[in-house]
Amino acid sequence: MRKVHKKSAQEIQDDIFRKMTTEQKILTGSVLWKMAKNIASDKINYASKRL
Repeated sequence: MRKVHKKSAQEIQDDIFRKMTTEQKILTGSVLWKMAKNIASDKINYASKRL
């Protein structure tokens, strides 16, 4: 009997991102950033220098 290797969530995510074009990665990052900003805009620091 052959043992089946189940992929971890990280492995699945890596596979998805590996197959994406650079343009798709940039778009995805932009959408996720906008979503995070809408959810918790008070926790996003826009300063170029961190304390």
